[in-house]
Amino acid sequence: MAGYAFRTLQARQNLQTLWEQGNEAKDLAAVMSVPLSTIYTELRRGRSGDRLPDHRLKYDADLAQLRMQQELERRGTQTRR
Repeated sequence: MAGYAFRTLQARQNLQTLWEQGNEAKDLAAVMSVPLSTIYTELRRGRSGDRLPDHRLKYDADLAQLRMQQELERRGTQTRR
């Protein structure tokens, strides 16, 4: 996880704020200095199913944090062959 862009809840909350302000994914990538694919992955991870007033899917930082922690726990419990 050394180079992971969204390690903290604070980074995710920053993304959520910028997203709710109407910024596009490419603008978020530039502001946060991460690849565009990283932004799309993170937006997908935090998708709540609700929509913003501009009809884009809502991003929930708390949900994204929970899903990431669950994924890390799942990876840690796998047995290696």
